[in-house]
Amino acid sequence: MRILSILLTAAVVVPAVSAQTPTLRPGQYELVSEFSMAGRTGELPARKDQHCYTAQELQELARSVAKSNAKQNCKVLNSKTTGSTTTFTTECVSPDGSRLTSSGEVSVTSQDSYRVVVTMRRPTNPGGTTITINARRIGDCAK
Repeated sequence: MRILSILLTAAVVVPAVSAQTPTLRPGQYELVSEFSMAGRTGELPARKDQHCYTAQELQELARSVAKSNAKQNCKVLNSKTTGSTTTFTTECVSPDGSRLTSSGEVSVTSQDSYRVVVTMRRPTNPGGTTITINARRIGDCAK
């Protein structure tokens, strides 16, 4: 689930960049991810993860994603923020030369929650795979 971890990081990073976006509060977040694939019937199981974000992590997330994307040979093609919603498109090239294009929308709904919808497409699968992540702060981080 390497792609999922990149997307989870990106999901928090993109909203942290905008001055108009509510500032996410540090703490323990629960991330619920749902997956759907074009042309596939039936639902894939949802996945729950938790992550403790410090204030510093939330402030430096944009740089963290850039470093993560550099490792994956990814680049942001465009990014636009309107209010509390950011849309973006990225393109990644794997070592074998195959391309993966992702387009997404991140909405920060409060200081304690955000929602991400990302669709990933390969030339071999133009319908793509969509990941929806709903995140909410569930409390303070354990010490």
